[in-house]
Amino acid sequence: MIMAVVKQKTSDYGSSAGFGRKVGKSIRTALWVVIIAWIPVQDTLAQSGGFSAAYTRMGFGARGMAMGNAMGTVTQEGVFSHYNPALAAFATGNQIDLGTALMSFDRSLHSLNVTFPLPPSAGLNIGLLNANVYDIDGRTSSGYHTEMLSTHEFQLFAAFGISLSPRVHLGISAKLHYASFFDDIDNATGAGFDIGLIAEPVRNWRIGLAVQDLISSYTWNTNPLYGTLGGRSRSDPIPVRFRFSSSYALPDLGLIVSSEYEVQRQESEIIERVHAGGVVPPRNTSRLDDVTTSSQLFRIGAAWHAHERLTVRGGWEIMDLDYVAETHKLSAGFSVHLPYDAMRPSIDYAFVREPMGIAGMHVLTLRLFL
Repeated sequence: MIMAVVKQKTSDYGSSAGFGRKVGKSIRTALWVVIIAWIPVQDTLAQSGGFSAAYTRMGFGARGMAMGNAMGTVTQEGVFSHYNPALAAFATGNQIDLGTALMSFDRSLHSLNVTFPLPPSAGLNIGLLNANVYDIDGRTSSGYHTEMLSTHEFQLFAAFGISLSPRVHLGISAKLHYASFFDDIDNATGAGFDIGLIAEPVRNWRIGLAVQDLISSYTWNTNPLYGTLGGRSRSDPIPVRFRFSSSYALPDLGLIVSSEYEVQRQESEIIERVHAGGVVPPRNTSRLDDVTTSSQLFRIGAAWHAHERLTVRGGWEIMDLDYVAETHKLSAGFSVHLPYDAMRPSIDYAFVREPMGIAGMHVLTLRLFL
């Protein structure tokens, strides 16, 4: 909205020439006010505040996060179909991973991963991801404290992978989403699926493609809270992800290097308020517009099996190639392979520096084989 006020002081008009100049200036000012008032002014109120199910794009477990989440074709570190459903085809045993992340700002992140081989050439991977935010200070529009709030989100996935040949592997996974944001609003739910491919053109070099979160969204209804006047049922799409992965293993050195390029397709709804200054009295109107945007991401990681009891890892992830300085994050970690034959336990650790350097995340995972 543009406002203009023209002030006039009679004491300034001491002469006819001065009076003429002042009148001319006032007329020009008035003309500019009229011209500007007739120009529609658009103010886009909504800015990017993130997209649905953001926790599912943070990574899965200490091993994956330590390598910058560049895990789309990596099996030497274990089978995590969270990154590509075709990885389920590489399941050779009953692997169990229990993970948690120590985070700032009253957040928590937990993961569960289980694999089941399906001889002779297939596998099943089931996983659960949970994110929570606690101690949110609830207040009225006047600023008075009401209660402490919390949010809870869950993603359950089941991936099936099959090896069409020693060099070609396919996979598909189904996902269920559940989120509790506020007691007076029905819990948000949703479903989606992933598809993936992994190929090995030459020995020790793998390439992969995964399309994730197809038709995935959060569906929720605010009518119980705001009534029919302010509430409505809506669906918030989860960004569709196109991931292109590559990895190369050097078995003699115990080294694996991986990289990944990703494109995210994001759909959002914005509210535009339009002020028409030429209407008397001035009137504000608003409209909803659907906007589709995209982001490009890049990841690189490495793992070195330094000793039969120790593996070290490092990674670098860029969340948006248009804003590298603001969105990149470094990570590092290690695994200690305990000297027990029963269940072959490993303790994994990763430290991840969050974007903008706002905080660090400590990730711990316990791995067992049954």
